[in-house]
Amino acid sequence: MFKRVASCHPAPHRRQWAPKLIRALIAVGLLGAALVATADTAYVTDQGEFNLRSGESTSHKIIRVLPSGASVQVLSKDRETGYSRVRTEDGTTGFLLTRYLQDDPAARVQLAETRARLDELQQEPDQLAAKLSRIEEEHQALQQEHQTVSERNIELEEALAVFEHTSENIVNINEERNQLQKDVAKLTRTVGELEQENLDLRSGDDRRWFLTGAGVAGGGLIIGLFLASAGIGRRRSGSRDLF
Repeated sequence: MFKRVASCHPAPHRRQWAPKLIRALIAVGLLGAALVATADTAYVTDQGEFNLRSGESTSHKIIRVLPSGASVQVLSKDRETGYSRVRTEDGTTGFLLTRYLQDDPAARVQLAETRARLDELQQEPDQLAAKLSRIEEEHQALQQEHQTVSERNIELEEALAVFEHTSENIVNINEERNQLQKDVAKLTRTVGELEQENLDLRSGDDRRWFLTGAGVAGGGLIIGLFLASAGIGRRRSGSRDLF
């Protein structure tokens, strides 16, 4: 009536194989790293083209054909089979007969490299001449630029001298203007004082003339009254003589 529940724990044999598998993977990785680190560079001989196979015999599949002088990395060598496990420059791995490998580049490759180097050496004089010509042109351009800068510097120095002289003149003009303003203010005060004195004098003269006129008018009035009184007296005395 009761169902048996399956255990979720891994089987004992799986737990025993897991560490072994991890150790094996680590060993393979270390071996591969060691092979890569110790790989030597070799070159295919210049006697023709050679087959890179998938195994260490002629019955194995041809992966690709390596041209003479090709550069490969030797991963391992088997003296019994006479094959070497190699890796090409593009990363292809296969087996090649060890006798077709040599430590130095093929003579044809060396000859091609020598000719290329000779061509470079022959071109170097022309390149050096062209470089020398460019340097001379740059030198002339720098000399011209230096002369232009020197002339510009002289112009700036002359302009600075003129500016300094003008500045001195401006300072002198400002000082003279300030002095003139002071003189004008002083003269203005003097003119004001003179005008005030003139007004005062005119006021005094007017008062004197007014008093003089008033005195003359008063004297004339008194004389007129006196004369009038004298005339009336004479008339009265004459009238008495008639009666």
